[in-house]
Amino acid sequence: MARYFLYFVLLSLPFGPGQIAFSQSAPVDPVSEQTGTMETVSDPSSHFDAAYHMTSLSVGGVALSSTIKNSMREQLLNGIQQDADFQELEQEFPGIAVAMVDAALPVAVRQTEETMPALIEDLATVFAEGMTAEEIAVATKWFSSPAFSRINAQMESNMDISKIIDDALADAESQISSEDLQTIGADSAARSASAMALEDKAIMMRFSGTSAFAKIEALKPRTQVIEAAWTNEENPDHDVELENVMLKAMEEFSGLDLSE
Repeated sequence: MARYFLYFVLLSLPFGPGQIAFSQSAPVDPVSEQTGTMETVSDPSSHFDAAYHMTSLSVGGVALSSTIKNSMREQLLNGIQQDADFQELEQEFPGIAVAMVDAALPVAVRQTEETMPALIEDLATVFAEGMTAEEIAVATKWFSSPAFSRINAQMESNMDISKIIDDALADAESQISSEDLQTIGADSAARSASAMALEDKAIMMRFSGTSAFAKIEALKPRTQVIEAAWTNEENPDHDVELENVMLKAMEEFSGLDLSE
């Protein structure tokens, strides 16, 4: 049963707004008449601080959204309930999968959020090196906009990590690649495009025509490697904590002694 504890490292996915919105690939219609001019802000006193602020906005800060947490819970449950070994356990103790996920999810989310500042700092370093102060200001304006928040919320609701979960079920040592992250973001964008408001699409199209967007796209090979490395980073203390939480949940639900 030990390999089931590893499923919850999948919660450490950098699916903040930036990861998803940068992957937008579905065609959208520009409607410039419906939007005003995107303004920039004054050059900040600290270039890195500005890049850090922009990056934090792009990934939604250190806290995972309720939409992402709910989506992860649903897809994790669906994934493990399709596994033959786990079906045996569920048959013997109906409801144990829900008990295990509900016990581990808050811990896994907290662990993920504790590591977010390191991810933001690493990404901000890349953006600070590759973008001008004006480009960072334009991007910050976009990531601060209500249009971005609405688009991101729609894309989060369409995020599908089932393939990654299936891969982990088949091989507990499987790694998440930058290509995996890109595919998930692009698929989410494609599924979300039709539900986006025309005005929001227009604002996004205008941002995609800026040098700020071009720089972010050009830096994507570097940032996606950082995101994948962060996702796959091992933390023995976190693993032990999750294992203990899962064991406790299983013991309390089943009445079994799993200490050996």
